[in-house]
Amino acid sequence: MARFDLYEYRRSGSQVAFLVEVQSDLLHTLKTRVVIPLYPVCPDTPLVRILNPTVDLAGGTFFLSTAEMAAVRHSELKEVVGSLSTLRREIIAAVDLIFTGI
Repeated sequence: MARFDLYEYRRSGSQVAFLVEVQSDLLHTLKTRVVIPLYPVCPDTPLVRILNPTVDLAGGTFFLSTAEMAAVRHSELKEVVGSLSTLRREIIAAVDLIFTGI
């Protein structure tokens, strides 16, 4: 488990497709991980450019719903299916916007 690792998330009744871990690797001993859910982009999805970075994955475009950031038990995160480390700057900017407004 590492920062910006991407996990598939399939739960009955949930529209969330993936979770990306955003917690610092220095906190690996905690039993929880801070994650941001990713949802498929729909034509009528209102996105805020900085708050909701987008990424092409698995044949579709998905957005990070940074405002829904949450902690989950690390045992809920199964297999790593990729990494969003190439979006590091955008993800950190989105998290900064949530906490600092800039």
